Amino acid sequence: MGEASTVKRVKRHTALALCNTVTTATMIKPAAPIPRLPLMITAFAITAANFMNVLDLTIAVVAVPSISGTLGASPSQGTWILTIYSVCLAIVLPLSPWVCKRYGEVHTFTISVMMFSLTSWACGMSTSMETLVFFRALQGLSSGLIVPLSQTILLRIFPPEKHGMAIGLWSIASTIAPVLGPILGGVITDTIGWPWIFYLNIPIGFLAAWIVWTSMSHMETPIQKVPVDAVGMLLLATTVLLFQLVLDKGHELDWLASSDIRLMINIAVIALIGYIIWERKEPHPIIDYSLFKIPVFVIASVMAVIFNFTYFASTVLYPIWMQSALGYTATLSGWVMAGTSVLPIVGMMMVGKNIGRLNLRYLIISGTLVMMYAIYLQSLSSTDSTFGQLITARVVMGIGFTLMFPPLMVISLGSVSPSRTVSAASFFNFFRSVATSVGIAVGISLWQSRTAFHRQRLVEDLNPLAAEKGAAFAPLEQLSGGDEQVMWAMTDHFATVQASTMGINDTFIVCMLAAVPVLFLAMFIPAKLGPKPPDAPLAGE
Repeated sequence: MGEASTVKRVKRHTALALCNTVTTATMIKPAAPIPRLPLMITAFAITAANFMNVLDLTIAVVAVPSISGTLGASPSQGTWILTIYSVCLAIVLPLSPWVCKRYGEVHTFTISVMMFSLTSWACGMSTSMETLVFFRALQGLSSGLIVPLSQTILLRIFPPEKHGMAIGLWSIASTIAPVLGPILGGVITDTIGWPWIFYLNIPIGFLAAWIVWTSMSHMETPIQKVPVDAVGMLLLATTVLLFQLVLDKGHELDWLASSDIRLMINIAVIALIGYIIWERKEPHPIIDYSLFKIPVFVIASVMAVIFNFTYFASTVLYPIWMQSALGYTATLSGWVMAGTSVLPIVGMMMVGKNIGRLNLRYLIISGTLVMMYAIYLQSLSSTDSTFGQLITARVVMGIGFTLMFPPLMVISLGSVSPSRTVSAASFFNFFRSVATSVGIAVGISLWQSRTAFHRQRLVEDLNPLAAEKGAAFAPLEQLSGGDEQVMWAMTDHFATVQASTMGINDTFIVCMLAAVPVLFLAMFIPAKLGPKPPDAPLAGE
């Protein structure tokens, strides 16, 4: 009886390791291994769910004009389908540890994937912009639970010595999906209509959910009725949402000159102060603040924030510039962006498989330098840039991503105890998602500001009556057939295109410089990842 009781306790602590955050003095054992073929099928199902989730961050980018036109909305209103998704994804991330404990890790993941598929169907069926934005918000909320759980479940089913490969597999989906998004979005929108960019998720989601539930339902973690910090969640959500609105609408509304912007900033600051005060005495905070006591985890999280800020700011702006300045179609610009995934497809798995033998510090430093060089190559773009020159920059970017991202993931999740894995993944991905949204918003705002600056400098000296300007206007006069109105319209177009190109080059330089702190922070992370630390009491206990 004594031995049987001991075995039961060990099995209980095995399931408890990743989702239950209650302190335990018993050593947590790894979950029972899954046979190789079912293991790989389950791993690919989990990866497919994550792929589908990340894909929806970018697949709608090229479809915004078509969606706005179909639903009778302006382009600025159309961008809400991008912003609301990213913001809701970030908002729900801190709640994932509580949801996981309350309903079980496998239950939470499978239901979230099915909800993502159902809300995707609802998005495709929407007949108004308001309805689409509403269901897009629900889609982002379900997506926020998929992100951290796809990581932790992968780490559960793989033995510790295979965790590098698991991270590599997860990273492949995170790398390829943002690149394929514009390609698939452009092709689908141009051929069968924008609703199908959402319908695409339905078969993938339900199949992935069925596979994971079938293979892992017996590995469900214990359900625990724990209180949730609803007030803290509301205050945090208000802060994130309003600050994101300020960043999205600031340039359009002239920043602090707008009473709406000032009001949103004031409410956001009050909500942030209220959140900080409330969390100081909350016994069950939505964020495990003891994670701040782990220097390696904090450094890895800061580096990830900088990485996401610079990577997505430079990545999202590039195809927009290609379509507006070079006249590329959505599909063609998507193929340029596909260059990012050429090497990561194989490189992620190779780095992940051998990450235990590689120097993590050197990987991150070299990856950062390569990524900075790729952004620099993008900053050299001009209206005469060829397809080969554009795609080269993205191939180099893919090399930097391959070297940098897997070590960051391994360090962040490997530096915390097993019982904190879900909390750490939620914390890590929350700030990554916020950094992605902020990076895109800041990048677009900076690009618009620099474009306006360069355009003013370009047109201020345009005077066709000046003798020294006659030679410059002669070709335009010839192309316009002597029509002065047409000639000025052409002049305005060329000046705008050139100013846009100069503005985005300035933005890329800023993105490149923003990555510099990662080089210094990398010196404070370990060269090799040691064993996971033992469990200790969590925040609020």
